[in-house]
Amino acid sequence: MARREFELPGIQDLSKEQEAALACAGEGRHLIIGGPGTGKSVLSLLRGRRHHQEGDDYRFLVFNHLLNEASGQLFGVGLRKATWHRWFRKTFQEITGSPAPKLAENQSGFQDIDWNEVADLIDKLPLDLKPRQTFLVIDEGQDMPRQFYTSLVKLGFENFFVVADQNQRITEGNSSRADIEACLDIEMNDVIVLKKNFRNSYPVARLAREFDTGDPASPPPALPDRGNKSDVPRLYFYDAERDFDIVVQGIIKRADREPHKLIGVITPNNDVRERYFDTLQSADDSNLDNPLPPIKTSYWNHRPEIAFDEGGILVINAQSCKGLEFDTAILADIDEHERYFSHDDPDTIKRLFYVMVARAKEQVFMFMKRGRGRAIETILPTDDNVLRREELR
Repeated sequence: MARREFELPGIQDLSKEQEAALACAGEGRHLIIGGPGTGKSVLSLLRGRRHHQEGDDYRFLVFNHLLNEASGQLFGVGLRKATWHRWFRKTFQEITGSPAPKLAENQSGFQDIDWNEVADLIDKLPLDLKPRQTFLVIDEGQDMPRQFYTSLVKLGFENFFVVADQNQRITEGNSSRADIEACLDIEMNDVIVLKKNFRNSYPVARLAREFDTGDPASPPPALPDRGNKSDVPRLYFYDAERDFDIVVQGIIKRADREPHKLIGVITPNNDVRERYFDTLQSADDSNLDNPLPPIKTSYWNHRPEIAFDEGGILVINAQSCKGLEFDTAILADIDEHERYFSHDDPDTIKRLFYVMVARAKEQVFMFMKRGRGRAIETILPTDDNVLRREELR
């Protein structure tokens, strides 16, 4: 199996800003802010390694299962990790003796936490709760609701190391930078802001910059050096019925040319995810130089093991791409994001594109069905040097 570079950097490879963040006192409450590619997840893992080596009681908390899996692989054996939702429910019951109250199931069968009921139960606890010495390292902290933080403080947790970027909020329940500062009583001047982009090529970073909302609380990272000439990201228009096999064959051939690279196919919903995944799996491999690359998918109730240190193709929904990194990101059927587009708040969809584009280290390709996506077009750059439009035929 073709291996790809997937390892934590050494201490000697950190920037001064990253060194300052990593040097924060073990105890206390710390907030690290940074845009995509600034190394927030790396810092959180290095912080986790510090607690691990010192024998501390710690938990490394992330938003979703894919990031939980990727973090464990990047860290190596022993990371005490969990998704925040599952860990909170388990911890709440251990402390209070009562299950965390839940809301009714949504369409996917998921039951969120009833934070109002949680607050009521916490208020009934004895006032002399012992402080909790567990060190909490929280990645993608903007995607946890503010009630998560306030509940933890009330339950006696004192030590937090949170990395976040409010311009990457793409979930319904989330926290702004100001929310986290207020909940954890962190002064604005004590927040460390990361500014250097270590992940994206210049063309990818330049495209991602187009979707920055201009929020001063979470500034975008500086553009990297132009470096070697890289392909400008491309948007392909295609006929949904006639050209779909051509789209899929193009993805397969790219994976065949670079078997040591990981391609992320990021889809707007489950229907599109299933269509791409099923067609990719059944693609004709007779003209390939190598065996058909590994093709995997992951969604809410299907979580196979994904080897992030191997090349291949991973097909996931947009909500699952948080914190991940691919060599190439393919944004599939972006016209179908139109159903989530709001003219009253276009920043919502811009943040989603900001997150999706910034998953790519090297290249970005977008696909849009011909004749659709007029609202999505309004947020896309028109400069051919930033995003080049092409007809598939």
